[in-house]
Amino acid sequence: MKSIRWRLVFMYLSLVFIVMIMTGTFIIVSTENQENKKASNELRQCAIYIQEQVIEQYDSRYYQDSLVNLSIVSSTLRNINASIIDIKGNTVASSTNTEQSDFQQYKNSAVISALNGNEEFSPKSKIIDSLGQEKLVMSYAYPCLNEENKVEYVVFVQMSSEAIQETILQTTRTILIGITISLFVTAILGLLFANTITTPIAMLTKKANLMAKGHLNQKAVVKGSDEIGQLTKSFNTMAKELRKKIAESEDQRNKLEIVLHNMTDGILAFDENGNLIHINRSVYDMLEIDNIKITLNWLLSLLNINLNDVNNDTIKEYVINGKEDKYISVAIIPYTINKKKKNINGVVAVLHDITKHRQLDNMRQEFVANVSHEIGTPLTTIKGYTELLLDGAVDDKNMAMEFLKEINVAADRMKLLRDDLLDLSRFDTKVNKLNMEDVNLVSLVSSCCRQNLIVAENKEQNIIFNPPKKPMYIYADAARINQVITNILSNALKYSEKRTNVNIRLKEINNTYHLEIEDNGIGMPKEALERIFDRFYRVDKARSRAMGGNGLGLAIVKEIMDAHNGKIEVDSILGIGTIMTLIFPKSDLADEYYV
Repeated sequence: MKSIRWRLVFMYLSLVFIVMIMTGTFIIVSTENQENKKASNELRQCAIYIQEQVIEQYDSRYYQDSLVNLSIVSSTLRNINASIIDIKGNTVASSTNTEQSDFQQYKNSAVISALNGNEEFSPKSKIIDSLGQEKLVMSYAYPCLNEENKVEYVVFVQMSSEAIQETILQTTRTILIGITISLFVTAILGLLFANTITTPIAMLTKKANLMAKGHLNQKAVVKGSDEIGQLTKSFNTMAKELRKKIAESEDQRNKLEIVLHNMTDGILAFDENGNLIHINRSVYDMLEIDNIKITLNWLLSLLNINLNDVNNDTIKEYVINGKEDKYISVAIIPYTINKKKKNINGVVAVLHDITKHRQLDNMRQEFVANVSHEIGTPLTTIKGYTELLLDGAVDDKNMAMEFLKEINVAADRMKLLRDDLLDLSRFDTKVNKLNMEDVNLVSLVSSCCRQNLIVAENKEQNIIFNPPKKPMYIYADAARINQVITNILSNALKYSEKRTNVNIRLKEINNTYHLEIEDNGIGMPKEALERIFDRFYRVDKARSRAMGGNGLGLAIVKEIMDAHNGKIEVDSILGIGTIMTLIFPKSDLADEYYV
């Protein structure tokens, strides 16, 4: 069945056949269920009538009277046989003269269910009539309850189901005849319908074959506006636009050239002879070349590899030394036009600037080295003093106490380093939660001054701060801002000589507050100002370590200020002093206060 015409006819016939079968089945089942329900209601009414006219008026002791009365009652019913059965399954009275054994009556499922107190309808039961022929009947067993609500008798009624079966059979015949006629008509209509579809398709197929052979000036006649007509119009449009698409493909190639030339990655393409067939501007910027003839051999010599090394994908990384070291990752990718042949038809080279990645790796390595060094110094102290205590110094109480104090200082230094590293890690992973609230910056600065007053007095230094009379509110974590101010203030005191002043000024500029902390300390060179917020960076490493610094304080300060949308600025002159300026955005509460 290769032709779409016969496929459509077959599908059409199958659909109609399935629908007719499903519809006919539904009609037959519905008719049978309706007839069974009607017969069930009729038999139940008969059973109730017999209960009222026979059982309730006559006792089982008057068996003959019950029999006579049951025969009289049954004579008023149409084609219905009735029996009265006691609780033991014995037939007390019957409307027929045919004798049935107790076993035959008792084994009926409807009677058994009625003896248990449940009404039961059996739509299809087989019995043997007086002539010895098998018949299909409908049965209904109705339990009769006494005053104690217990089953005393069962009224068992039966009627022939042949009329119902004949009705269903006749309905089935009618449906089958209707299906046969419908399929015949459907086959004729389906063939006509299939021709309306397949004829235009055959015509379009012929036109398409001609176009495939190069005859592009093809036009099909459009008949109708249905899907086939739209397909024909699309075919004509395709033939009309084909030459236009060929011209557009050339434009697309030019656009691709523009894209490649504007890529940040460098692209080099060579043919099978090693001649350059494509290059973009990024290659010149990365390699810093202008007047060099670029060939595949030149590139391979630059990478220090042979042509045999590029049979498979090869990635080579090298460094170009200029004003600043550059790290360029070069991917050499050979390509083959005909996959059946193993010869290389050309090579594509992709250059990617990975300088930033290398710098990050170097910073990571430097970070690990700094952490190891910072931990190594207190560990060496702890290890050395512990060995001295184990060697006998513990017996000398004064000496042992001195050693333990040094060990405690070293442990505190390690704990401080651990805490600073954890703080930085929390800021890096964005898990450091801030308890933000409206804070009076004036009160916060005054509190920090009082906290560092003892340190200043020990070095005969003065902390000069004239707090403004009006409050200055910022939206911040008070503990973290206190940490920032304390860190900068302690650095100002630490790196200033004795009998010097540390000046603190708090100003309001536009929508920000500027907190300036000025010292007269050792200052910093200009080249150090760009790196003082780097982790583990020290301007004077020997002096910083001697004073207990680990190079993480200002890095934490920078992270906290960034988390508060603030800024920190540094102005320092070597040998004269440093001014640290903390810039905080105003809180909404500050605007309300001024209003």
